[in-house]
Parts: sequence; C-alpha cells; structure tokens
Amino acid sequence: MDTLRSFLAGSWCEGEGAPVTLENPATGAPLAQVRAVGSLARATAWGRQVGGPAVRALSYTERGERLSALAKVMHEHREELLALSVTSGGNTRGDAKFDVDGAAGVLAHYARLAPELGEHPWRIDEDPQVVLKTGKLRAQQILAPRLGLAVQINAFNFPAWGMVGKLAVAFLAGMPTLAKPATATAALAHRIAELFLESGHLPEGSFQLLMGSAGDLLDHLGPQDVIAFTGSAATGRRIRTHENVLTQGVRVNVEADSLNAAIVGPDVTAGTEVFDALVRDLVTEMTQKAGQKCTAIRRILAPPACADDLVAALSERLQARAEKTGDPALGEVRMGPLTSAAQLADARAGLSALQRDADILRGDPTRTAFLGVDEGQGHFLEPVLLRAKDGRATDPKAAFHHTEVFGPVSTILPYDGSLEQAAAIVALGGGSLQSTLYTSDRGLITGALSAIAPLLGRLVVVDEKGAAGSIPPGGVLPQVHHGGPGRAGDGSELGGVTGLALYQQRVSIQASAGILARTVGK
Repeated sequence: MDTLRSFLAGSWCEGEGAPVTLENPATGAPLAQVRAVGSLARATAWGRQVGGPAVRALSYTERGERLSALAKVMHEHREELLALSVTSGGNTRGDAKFDVDGAAGVLAHYARLAPELGEHPWRIDEDPQVVLKTGKLRAQQILAPRLGLAVQINAFNFPAWGMVGKLAVAFLAGMPTLAKPATATAALAHRIAELFLESGHLPEGSFQLLMGSAGDLLDHLGPQDVIAFTGSAATGRRIRTHENVLTQGVRVNVEADSLNAAIVGPDVTAGTEVFDALVRDLVTEMTQKAGQKCTAIRRILAPPACADDLVAALSERLQARAEKTGDPALGEVRMGPLTSAAQLADARAGLSALQRDADILRGDPTRTAFLGVDEGQGHFLEPVLLRAKDGRATDPKAAFHHTEVFGPVSTILPYDGSLEQAAAIVALGGGSLQSTLYTSDRGLITGALSAIAPLLGRLVVVDEKGAAGSIPPGGVLPQVHHGGPGRAGDGSELGGVTGLALYQQRVSIQASAGILARTVGK
C-alpha cells in the first residue's frame, strides 16, 4: 500500500509513526496510508529562514502570476483530481467540482487582485493622517508581511478548497505556508501538493505539507507565526490555549462550528419565487457533500404562513435524494457517504441529542442499505429533517441551539414571524458563519442589519426579484468574508484583499509628510 509522504524542509519524508489507513468511505476499500513524522523544529525554522525571504522577494504582481500558474495546473489535472475526490472523500462528481473548482477559483481570484496592490513589499492602508495641525507630522498605516510561518490546519470536508484557499491568501500576502490536511481525506490534498511542487511555480521553502498527526508542531511556533485553523470548536480551544502559543503570542485564526439559520419572512408563501429558492437552497445545503459543510443550514425558522407547505415540499425533495444516496461512483447517485466511521457515529449521536427536543419528520438514521454497496457497507446517513417540539424553538437549552450534526440534518423551528423572535433564536446559536434571510420586506431586511447581522460573519438576503438568480448560501466565495463570532471561532478569512491582513502586520509610520511621500509612497 502506498504511503503518502510529508514534504518538509525541502524533501519528501515517509514518517516514522504507526501507519493510519485512508479508505474509500463508500466501500471501505483501503486507498493509502500515512505516518506521523518526528520533531517539526527543522521544518518550521526552514519555512521561516528559506521560504519567508523567497516569497517576500517577489512583488505582488509576481506572486499573482505564480498563483495564476497554479490555477492552470489544477485545471490541467482537473479530471484526475475530481476522480480522486470521489473515491477518497465520498463525493459525488458535483460535490467534487464544488471543492476542486472552488480551490482553483480562489487561486484565480487572488491572482487577479495582485496587480492592484502595488510594487512595494507593503500595502498602504488609508490616507496619511495629520498628527499636529501646526506642523507637517503625519501618520501612515501600512500592512507588512509577517516574518514567520503560516501554519494552516485544514478540515476533512474540503481537502482541496481548504488547503489551496489558505495557501493563495498567505502567498499573496507574503508568507510561506506549512499545510496540515485532515488525515481522513488527505489523499486529494496530497496529490494537489505534489502537482504544485512539481510545477516549479512555488519558490523554495514557500510550501510544506505535513501528513498525519500535528505532533509537536505548535511547540516550535513564535510571535511572527500565524495559525489558521478550520475544524471543531474543541480543537480550536486546544490550539488557542496551547502553552507555547499563549507564551509566544502566536496569532491564531479559528473557523469552527456553526449553527447557521434560514430565516423565512412572514411574507413568504408557497408559489412565490422566494419560496422556490428557499426549498432549493435547503435541499442543497442539507445534501451537498452529505451536509458536511460548516456553512450548511442547520436551523430553519419557519413562520405559520408557510410552515406546513415548507415541510411538504422539503420532505418530497429530500425523499428523492434519499432514494439516490449511495456509492458516488455511480452516475445516478445524488448524495454520497459521510467521510468516516467516526463522523457517522458522531452524527448519529448528535441526532439522538436533537430528538430530545425535536421530532423526526422524514429520514431514517438507522438505514443501512444504499445504492451500489452491500448492506451495512460504507458510512451513509440519509437526509433527516426534524421539527422542534412545541415551545422548544425558543428554549435556550434545546439541543439544536448547541449541537451541530455535521451531516444531512436540519431542524425546522416554528416562530411567530417577528424580527425580535427571529433574532433571539439566531442568537441562541452563539454566533454563526452565515445565515440567510428569505423575504422581500425592506423593513425586515433593514432591521436585520442591526438585530441579526452582528451575530454572523455573513448575511445572505434572498428577495422575490433576485431569487431566481441567487445561489445557495453555503458557497464560500473569495470575494466575501468567511468567519463568524463566538461559537464560529471569531476568525476572518478571504473577503478579497482584506483577507491578506491575517498574514500581515499593521504598522503606523509616523514621520514628516515629505519622508512618507518619498519612502512609503504617500
């Protein structure tokens, strides 16, 4: 069986820990194995000492050209990467495109941003400010690349988009990357890393790949380093409270759990464009990548005017998806498995918790027969729709406000249609990456900007005029901010140029107007 090696300090290394086997989550067939490496002291130092200067020596334009070239590499190997995504991640071809094409899209987007950033090593932020009215003293804020290493720890659900997206932003910002993909789906990330390193487009030291356990990685980070983590809130807390991370003041960005909501306005009724978009989006968010998305909709706030119609429409569409759940290698399959036995066990445990406060409307969590696989084979869970028991939607202790089932699961929460109650329910989730407001009521939209938006990283609004052309809210585009307060980790990624700030240091340069103009550029 092949061993997927790490690429550290300029060479491929197999590792020395006990082997961990990667498998096809639909069939259980072994694919490859990984082994944890030993001390990472040399790799972290090499990234700073070799990779850092190499990336910073490039202008923004040159970095953008390298990113554009990497996007072309992904496009040239697209079919290979899609096939690997299906077998190693349990994705349908459509879900594989969502991950692989999304990764290439982030590369292309940040490549296009590069020329507008200028030719200085730093970025100028805002106009110079007068310090003393009676003199020529000015203050200019700039953003300069940090002198450390960007350690990027990625989640299992997007092995392509997660790794490549973080790499694109850090590279354009001027920092070298050490990427650590989640082990279960690491085969796709590993192949992309091979292609990137073989291409010659990345300067020496600018990209390293760590397979398997993180080991002692956090022990070797310092005050100029950055950790960008995507995963569970529990792991995020362990990273933030790691003794060396705290002592060294390492910058940490966390994107974690999120109980995202769909908020249905009282003006939405069956037969309207908004209602149709709502149903379409909910089905997509529940079943795309088998619901294994941090931006998927977990709570559906439904007013009396459309609650019954929504349940009927959703149940019908989800039943069709359930009938087409199975081995994603089959063309007719519309939803694949969860990525591992552990994920399936966690999802079923989460469903048990939800059922204390909600009833299952459709879906059988115990089902074991699926298309194209033997009975009991694979890590499958068909779509499950629940509805909160009477009076539980507003209960702060209800499980659906605290438990994220990372799978094709969502709960309908009846509410009275008021902005006040909607905002209160959304707030019980403790902070979300995104939520979506379905309404054409301008007053409700305006009110949501104050009452609901502060609880989120992104607010998506779908109204009657724009419904037909809207896209499902769970897609994370490089132009928009990705992150959220509280439970969601309080991180900040992407958002176009603003995403570079994670890997750069804001500095105020205080000098005379003449010096600023001749040196900083303004």
